Parts: sequence; structure tokens; C-alpha cells
Amino acid sequence: MKKIVILSTSPRKNSNSNALAEKFAKGAKEAGNEVEIISVIGKKIEFCRGCFACQKTEPYVYKGL
Repeated sequence: MKKIVILSTSPRKNSNSNALAEKFAKGAKEAGNEVEIISVIGKKIEFCRGCFACQKTEPYVYKGL
């Protein structure tokens, strides 16, 4: 058994991309794998701010969201 993560990046519900992710997940589960779908729907995604904190200390979390 494998653990599979599917990242669905379409911001729209019922999009072709999300339908494809669901079909892939169904097939992977039927083959005996553990599957998780992560979707960006409803999430606010910010660009990297280039501060390099992640390289110096620990992962950076922007507090202004």
C-alpha cells in the first residue's frame, strides 16, 4: 500500500481538474492505496515573500493573513 496525496489546484468547485482528481483518487483507493485530496478551494494562497527565514531557522508562517 502506498500513501498518495493529490493536490487539486483549481479554485472552482465542480471543475474538470477536481473531477479528474476525484476519479484518480477513486482508482487509487480501489487499488488498495491510502489517498488524501488537498484542495485550494476557499484557501487564501500568498506568494513567497523571499525573506529566507525558512532557510535560516524554521518554516515561516506569514502572520498577516
